[in-house]
Amino acid sequence: MQVDPLEQLVTALDAGTARPSLADLGGTSLLEDHDALLRREELPELVALVIDDTDALTSDTGRDFLLSAATAPRNPIVLEGVIKTFLSHPQAILELGQDLVDAWLYASRQSPDLLGGMALEASARLVLASQALSPYALLDRLTRLQRDLNRLNDDYVARAIRVAGAVAEHFAAPEVQLLLEALLDRDDVADDAAFELGMLTIRQALAASDPTEARNLLISARQWLADAVTEEERADASAFAATIDVLLAYIDGAAVTQEMSHRLASAVSEFRLNMLRMPPGWRTPRFDTLASWQHLVNRLERAQAATNPKAWLHAADLIDDLVSVYGAHRTLSLIPTSNRFLGSAGQGITDGQAPGLHALLAPQVERVFLAHESRRALLEGWLEEFQESREEDPDLAAVICEQARALQAALEARDSKPANPKGSGPATVSLAGLLLDEETTQALEDLLESRPEIATRIAARIEALEASRSVHEIPIIATVYRRIREQLRQQCRQGYVGRFAADVDMLILYLLSFLHLRLNETQKFRGEWSAYLRKLQPGEEKPLEKELGKDLASFLGGLGLRVELEVSNVGAGRVDVAWRPHDELITIELKRDWKNITWNGLSKRYLPQAISYQLSGPPLSFFMVLDLTDKPDGLAAFESCVHVQTIAGPASDPRPRTVVMFRIQGNKRDPHSL
Repeated sequence: MQVDPLEQLVTALDAGTARPSLADLGGTSLLEDHDALLRREELPELVALVIDDTDALTSDTGRDFLLSAATAPRNPIVLEGVIKTFLSHPQAILELGQDLVDAWLYASRQSPDLLGGMALEASARLVLASQALSPYALLDRLTRLQRDLNRLNDDYVARAIRVAGAVAEHFAAPEVQLLLEALLDRDDVADDAAFELGMLTIRQALAASDPTEARNLLISARQWLADAVTEEERADASAFAATIDVLLAYIDGAAVTQEMSHRLASAVSEFRLNMLRMPPGWRTPRFDTLASWQHLVNRLERAQAATNPKAWLHAADLIDDLVSVYGAHRTLSLIPTSNRFLGSAGQGITDGQAPGLHALLAPQVERVFLAHESRRALLEGWLEEFQESREEDPDLAAVICEQARALQAALEARDSKPANPKGSGPATVSLAGLLLDEETTQALEDLLESRPEIATRIAARIEALEASRSVHEIPIIATVYRRIREQLRQQCRQGYVGRFAADVDMLILYLLSFLHLRLNETQKFRGEWSAYLRKLQPGEEKPLEKELGKDLASFLGGLGLRVELEVSNVGAGRVDVAWRPHDELITIELKRDWKNITWNGLSKRYLPQAISYQLSGPPLSFFMVLDLTDKPDGLAAFESCVHVQTIAGPASDPRPRTVVMFRIQGNKRDPHSL
């Protein structure tokens, strides 16, 4: 009876015990006649044993076996395991790197199916992860792929698109764009090709030095992303398309509405939900990139208030936003960048640089400051104060200071030219951002100077439009959002101001969206994620507030908020949910209740604890309760699940504290059971 040379390894894998070493299996002599070994399901584990044996890894026998094993499997699962084994062992990459790339590229030429696509993908992952490996063979393979498209199946092509998108993030390779355009005719992968073309065009726009070219490229990118959504519902394409809409609106002088930013947030949330049950992959789009875009969108939305003279009553906060917009090309990573090999031949973007973005945004910011001399003086004062207080991130602060000084220099240079429009004109603010020619701007300035009643009416109309601006696509959320903001203005005048108020507004809108989704979803819509909301059975243990906390943190994280759970050393205790968007910490206290769910009852029992976490910050915090009471008559309406309550602080500090309260209804009955 023939003995299985891998018997010890098979036994260890079956039993889940420690695996033997290569020496235990017979050393390198085991590998001399390896044809049978290459057909084994345990090949990934055997490859790991060979790599871990230094003598075998550097021997001719070991190298020959490993290079053969890299492409031998005909089972995709085994091949994926072998690829993962190589890529997770740095010593193998150091010893065999270029040979592995060549072997996988050769296999990608021989197999026009899934296995060939996996080999191509493996070669790209290795090249893009190691600076010691040359990319030129990979680029040549992408060029030649265009001639082979007719013989490649869709599994291969889908991976080729992922590789092309990854290569485009590293190299200025014209063959990538040509390949992606050729793949638009393949119905099953057209949306993937359109999406990667959109991302490639965004990169080209951010790299352009001419604002007209950058704007036209953004419009082209927007069309590619729209095509991707048309071919197949894609939340990632919708998210990046929404960011382009905001950017184009700002540079064209149009209103950046909260509806636009909400559309981005909704797309990011949907994208994250779609990815929840999928294993992470090497080309899974980066959430931090979308988070950077969200940050820019929020800044643009607030910075546009600079055209309203009333906004300059809070000059420091407004200048924060304007300088952030002016320096966004240096401080935000809006797309993955790396030009490791091609230097100046790359896409034109180095880490922390996006000249096209600056070319688009800088004129809008400069125009605001040129509109009035006092605003430039405010900028100078802001810069002096900022330089004195930069402590948390000195490197970032240095970049911000550099950009603020560059803005000052640009304003001084523009001062030497004829002002357009006139700095002293009453309509300067109204005309800023319209991108009118000098003659038209001058004519409008003269008209509004001679007819101040028209300027007054225009200002009133703009204010009315701001008030009527849509904040959410769901009317009830918009209505409740406006109601909460009005109540906060009345009840929390000292704390609900400036940048903190803007951050609170964003969180309120997100929490209202969370409340609306959880109120309307069916019992088993999200599997175990929504189990804490289902109807309780007799004798069943009641869900804990930490289940609500996990769900809420996941939801907010998908929208780009870096929230933390169970944060200690806050108000001498531990707060359930904390978010620090800027300087001030915003806290959310979570509770569950199955007895008295009235607002007064909840206030007496829980708000003293909720307000205790804001001892060193503005007197405004959040509270969310998981309502586990029986609901024989059905669920309460959306608008009755939100409340703003102001209470006195503790006896030692009785100043009023305001809490925004949310009621998440669990123990839900199906409507048909009523």
